[in-house]
Amino acid sequence: MSSSQITAIINTNPAVSACTGLLNGPMFRRFTFRQVAMAGALLISGGIALTAFCETFLGYMVAYALLFGFGMGISVSASSLAINTYFQQKRRRAAGFSWTITGLGPIFLPHLVTFMLTIYGVQGTTLLFAAISLHAFVCALIYQPVRYHVKPPENQPADPEQQVEQGNHLCAHCAWQQKREPGGIFSSQYLCQDDDAQRPGYEICEPGTPMLSRANDGWYGSRLSLTSGRLRFRTISSSKDLEQTQRLHCPISEEQSSHQTEEFLRPNNFRRERTETNLEAKLCCRCAERREEHNNNYNNKMEKEPEEVEVEDAPLHDPQMSFLAKVVTFFDLDLLRDFTFVNLVAGLTIINFGELNFSILTPFILADFGFDTPQITLAMSLLAGLDITMRFLVPFLTEKIPWDNRVFFLIGVVGIALGRTVVACTRSYSIILCSFVWIGLCKGVRTIFWPLIIPGYVPLNRLPGASGLQLLISGLFTLIGGPFVGLVRDRYNYSVTLHCLNMMSFVAAASWTVEALVRRHRRKQRLVDS
Repeated sequence: MSSSQITAIINTNPAVSACTGLLNGPMFRRFTFRQVAMAGALLISGGIALTAFCETFLGYMVAYALLFGFGMGISVSASSLAINTYFQQKRRRAAGFSWTITGLGPIFLPHLVTFMLTIYGVQGTTLLFAAISLHAFVCALIYQPVRYHVKPPENQPADPEQQVEQGNHLCAHCAWQQKREPGGIFSSQYLCQDDDAQRPGYEICEPGTPMLSRANDGWYGSRLSLTSGRLRFRTISSSKDLEQTQRLHCPISEEQSSHQTEEFLRPNNFRRERTETNLEAKLCCRCAERREEHNNNYNNKMEKEPEEVEVEDAPLHDPQMSFLAKVVTFFDLDLLRDFTFVNLVAGLTIINFGELNFSILTPFILADFGFDTPQITLAMSLLAGLDITMRFLVPFLTEKIPWDNRVFFLIGVVGIALGRTVVACTRSYSIILCSFVWIGLCKGVRTIFWPLIIPGYVPLNRLPGASGLQLLISGLFTLIGGPFVGLVRDRYNYSVTLHCLNMMSFVAAASWTVEALVRRHRRKQRLVDS
């Protein structure tokens, strides 16, 4: 097969995995995460096993790109949902350990693959990995629904008045804050993070591939826009396994959220995880309203005021909506009206495309440069080891630095691009090893701050639609742009390919920087005019 066909196969796999994020909402409303994880494990094992016998381009596209990619997407999603459902008070620690242990694979697996190839060959090694992947099916069996293990409430009063009195008229936020432990440096994916409306979401799966646990069917949050200043309640449809977890239904002012995120330099969210602000209390504390609502319900004198609060209980299928309006609502396309969101999504998509292709093509690049398999294995293991090390150190090192997460993220991205530039311009193995050390350090910084970009800008009630849209755009761009990487390689060489990928990263960084400078200049102008 040609290089363009190989890159098309390689890029289709993560593209399919990314696009599965749009199915998570409806899928987890219908099935439990254990059922989804079991199905994903079977698809992964079957895809790898069929790949061992493939000889044509179409066979690899079906077995590796489609079956393996789809199974990987839903498996990671189910694992993320299981971790966030099982762990509430120690969720951040569980997420940190899970993501770190997952990152150990690139350190040890290259050596295992090298050893197995010398004994079993390519086909035998592939079949062995298909068998190893079946362990995921056994692991999925322990994903029992949380409600099986939740202790029934003791002496729970049936009278709503007694319930409020025992809770001392505490709202859900205050009651939750009393029993939750202080936040750690590691945070979970945002799929169970909306018990805190002022903290952005996080992900524990692969960076750039956030998995949605909420009903991301396009209707959730689609009737609000980033530029809307209306204050609304939201209704949430969650999976059956989340029915025992605590949820907070509080209004979120999107205009205020968007205005606050215009600051480019501000305390990063690791520091923010440990600080309770007055603004958070104002937005989340509902004790006074809870007492007032209880009194009104008890006296049967509640009066609805639709001008102040609008509860979004509209039917899922409005007969008056046109087909185009339904498409816009389903995919939450009104998010594209916000220029900053579009710029962030475009930058993340381009950066993700470059990082993905470099990670996949690294062994081919080093082999094309004339290095043997042990040298390639050492370089890749060195990069992965420093990446894991920086993931532990970055939260501590950046905690006291009052910079925005985008600044740290761009530092990592630009550092990786500079390291790749050195790799493309040299054939010295020692210099390439030093470059891989630098790339590993910068990759750790990029990995930590990657999940904080979109959630740090989009309001909490817009995250499912925003992340699903970003997944779709990233997957489609990877699917379309993948063959062009192979064409550049066939026409020129891997050095030119690396320079093209680096140029894409520099363009994305320049776009974010220019927008930040323009917004800062406009803010200064408004201050001078006022």
